[in-house]
Amino acid sequence: MNIKEIINTLVSGLISGSLYAIMALGLTIIYGVIHVFNFGHGIVAVLGGYFTWLFLTKLGLGLIPSILLALVFMFFFGLLLFKATINPLLKTPNWEFSTIIFLLGMGILLENLALQAFGPRVKHIPAFFEGSLKIGFVRVNWHEISLIGIVLVFILILNFFLKKTWFGQAMRAVAQDMDGARIVGISITRIFGYAFAMATMVTGFSGILLGTKYYMTPHIGWDWMVKGFVIVVLGGLGSATGAVYAAFIMGIAEALATLYLGSLWVWPIWFLIFVTILLLRPQGLAGGRTL
Repeated sequence: MNIKEIINTLVSGLISGSLYAIMALGLTIIYGVIHVFNFGHGIVAVLGGYFTWLFLTKLGLGLIPSILLALVFMFFFGLLLFKATINPLLKTPNWEFSTIIFLLGMGILLENLALQAFGPRVKHIPAFFEGSLKIGFVRVNWHEISLIGIVLVFILILNFFLKKTWFGQAMRAVAQDMDGARIVGISITRIFGYAFAMATMVTGFSGILLGTKYYMTPHIGWDWMVKGFVIVVLGGLGSATGAVYAAFIMGIAEALATLYLGSLWVWPIWFLIFVTILLLRPQGLAGGRTL
């Protein structure tokens, strides 16, 4: 195995890790604020990609307008979904468990609706840029470079939003101490609703980026959901920083496993790393931190 293959593999792992990072952030926001796990996370990501494809191919919009319109649609879809279905559950006993079960059922329903609406054939979103860049013996597509740049900028914007804006600070306050946030006058239900909508939009955006690199089908969402679950738990439940660290670790591990052992070994390697780290650090890489 030569150094050229190893470096190209590491670069590929960084690209995959950046996509997994933004996918995991949507899941982290929901768990961090609402303290429930969204088992419909994967299909929500797929819908973001599907709506972009729909606006691009059927409405004839450009790629960037299609992405922006899909993000707006995903935000209001998440807000409407919360107000119509999850908000009533908050008033029931054991609402956390009821919400988790509902989100699982919602994921199955949305998967089948997507199958009926878009069909079983694979869909793909065009790349942002064509061509490639060669540095030494490393060759990377301009599109893949743009994906890393987009993800890094997005992470910085999200970090600024959470730490510097009133609404972001309110979300972090609810994540850290829900009762304390309520005492100082923060509307928990309002924060829940907008956090869910924001997470839906972020998750949809991850599906758009994934759709430019991989093919999309209604069923691929479950694969993305499991990967998101592993990354979020490995990083530390509710920790955005930990999710980003874990995403890059698992992206590189996936690339190396594919290079040395073959793609069939990716999931066993993922879960071996997952179990090993949790045995050594049960709280995750950044356990104890919140958004």
